[in-house]
Amino acid sequence: MPLSFPPHCRACLFGLCVFLLPVACGPDNRQDIDLSDLVVEQPVDGVGHYVYAINLPQSVAAGESFDAQMEWRTVGGVDPNARYTMDVVLEGAERKEWSIPSGANTVGELHLANWLSYTFEVPASFPAGNYTFGVRLRDANRDLEEVPLGYLEELRMDDGYFRLGEIEVVN
Repeated sequence: MPLSFPPHCRACLFGLCVFLLPVACGPDNRQDIDLSDLVVEQPVDGVGHYVYAINLPQSVAAGESFDAQMEWRTVGGVDPNARYTMDVVLEGAERKEWSIPSGANTVGELHLANWLSYTFEVPASFPAGNYTFGVRLRDANRDLEEVPLGYLEELRMDDGYFRLGEIEVVN
């Protein structure tokens, strides 16, 4: 059965085809991405940190801010003293990284599920185009060593990031 998309959702087709992510779009320029089928069954170290779902804008103007809501889940035995720095990247014709220190996020704490919302500003110098939104974790207690995330390898980007979605930057 062929896929069909309502007119307001056709912009999401790009992200769906390239990354095979289940995407639902709404008329409010937002996309809901379900990543739950893109995680490995057995995490590397017995603990899995994942973004199971994310809500991103379909597009954002260069020089403007956008918000991202992420449902982080941690499975397996969790060290109650663990603290993680969460890094986010927007990568396309240009690249911008943001870091959210361990004191400003609760990823990996003793919660099964955690909805986190953050605002990011796209540099005004960014040219128009499609950009990948990625995330990684680093251990704040171990010299910011990369923390394995439990995604399938096809989502891996450079520098320990994992591809979670696409955002179009417009001018």
